[in-house]
Amino acid sequence: MRNVVLILATAALAGCGGSGGAGGETGPVGGAAGALGGSAGTGQVGGAGAGSGGIIGIGGIGGATGTGAGAGAGSGGGNGSAEVCDGIDNDGNGIIDDVDVGADGVCDCLMIATLGIPGTWGLGDVFKNWLNSRSNNGAADLGSQVLTAELLSRYQVIVAQDVSQIGRIYSADEVAALSDWVQRGGGLMTLIGYHDSSERTNANTLLSPFGIDYAGTSILQKRGANTVPITQWRPHPTTSGISAVGMANGYAVEGTGTTIAIGESTSGSTSGTTYIVGAAQTAGKGRVFAWGDEWITYNTEWQSHPDYQVELFWLNIIKWLTPVTECQVAIPPNIR
Repeated sequence: MRNVVLILATAALAGCGGSGGAGGETGPVGGAAGALGGSAGTGQVGGAGAGSGGIIGIGGIGGATGTGAGAGAGSGGGNGSAEVCDGIDNDGNGIIDDVDVGADGVCDCLMIATLGIPGTWGLGDVFKNWLNSRSNNGAADLGSQVLTAELLSRYQVIVAQDVSQIGRIYSADEVAALSDWVQRGGGLMTLIGYHDSSERTNANTLLSPFGIDYAGTSILQKRGANTVPITQWRPHPTTSGISAVGMANGYAVEGTGTTIAIGESTSGSTSGTTYIVGAAQTAGKGRVFAWGDEWITYNTEWQSHPDYQVELFWLNIIKWLTPVTECQVAIPPNIR
């Protein structure tokens, strides 16, 4: 963490980042350091520092350094500062709020929300038991709230869970607000498989501006206690490192999205039939990811299937949906 810079100055050599002579020129980096014979100056982070003739000046990131009889003073931006969750690229690396203190692959500053309600077919809820413990804000529960530009603008990623129980069909104004939010850089993910085929109505309503929808017939029924492993993956940022995740009683994804995953039936009259179960699409500055099931939200899929990479799948999806210049953090190589 680079919070303070120590600068040595002599009468013959200016400190790092520019010199402030008589009258105090402005330099781009550091606080102020004066010449031999007087007091040291101290600058604040991102602010100004001044020193009048000191041997050593200690300056905050983004100020100026100086030598000579005059005191050097400067003010500056955030280059070199520690990154914090403030909507600013403090460290000057081109990414805003890329903070991950726990090094768990989830940005501490992430603003993510869910629509609808969690599923009940499996145990646990990934947003409550996993994401909430890894980011400062957790996942905001928007439930059945009316979608408006003001509401959506607070978030970088939105995940639509079971939206069949909100008590209404999303209006044209709500769909337009969501579409505009995506076009401006938001990331939308939809899930399905919570109830019967009627649940497709609201999910498909939200997806309609993007040319993606869920088909009308339930697919890949659960095999006893186990979900059906999805093992056919197309190269895509969301599928990096993924060999299998489970699915049960979901719906095929149709439309214009890029296919990222294919499921295959291995039983009954549909044995050998393949279905697109995951699709991704770019829309303006934003992105859309449609997954044909909801079992990846249940903790039981993480704990009971060491052959599945559910956690890594979630990290890949969230990272891809998050704007490319915001909250981008590294995914640890040991996560499966």
